Amino acid sequence: MADDLDTLEDKIKQARGPEDSDNAAVNPLQAGMEFTAPIIGGIIIGYFLDGWLDTKPVFIISLFLLGVAAGFVNIYKASQNIGGTVGFSELHQREKDAKTSQNEKPEQEKEN
Repeated sequence: MADDLDTLEDKIKQARGPEDSDNAAVNPLQAGMEFTAPIIGGIIIGYFLDGWLDTKPVFIISLFLLGVAAGFVNIYKASQNIGGTVGFSELHQREKDAKTSQNEKPEQEKEN
């Protein structure tokens, strides 16, 4: 049985190929972009809003701070593997329910 698992792992590693080594370099770059993109976006939008509404530093500063907060939230989500896709929380809840149902018997089975 252990031999089957070892061969399966080898097959999986071969199927993945050199792609895994590229992911190690992509993650820090992605983290940097996840942090800096909202900050730069906030500064640009704040600059144009201040020019349009003639309120010089108000929107630049407020949207800069909002961008920093959004950057930290993005980094937290990326580090915890919290996806932003629709239905992720539902999938996570199903996994959680599946884990607890293995340890606990449902109420109906306990009564019988």
